[in-house]
Amino acid sequence: MERKYGNGSIYRRQDGRWVAAVCSRDPVAGKTVRTYLYGKTKQEALQKKMELLAKRKELAATSGLTASHS
Repeated sequence: MERKYGNGSIYRRQDGRWVAAVCSRDPVAGKTVRTYLYGKTKQEALQKKMELLAKRKELAATSGLTASHS
């Protein structure tokens, strides 16, 4: 099953740490920004990723910003 854009990926580095990488768009510059979250275990990296995605969703819901077309 494929992940949707922005849901991120998790992989293990050569030094043994786990990395969760999450992409998003910078609203000012319009460029893609990748955020890296590190953990000692896969579960820790996954937890950090889920917290970041939940925080983003919460910010989007409370910001009240909407897209409009001119």
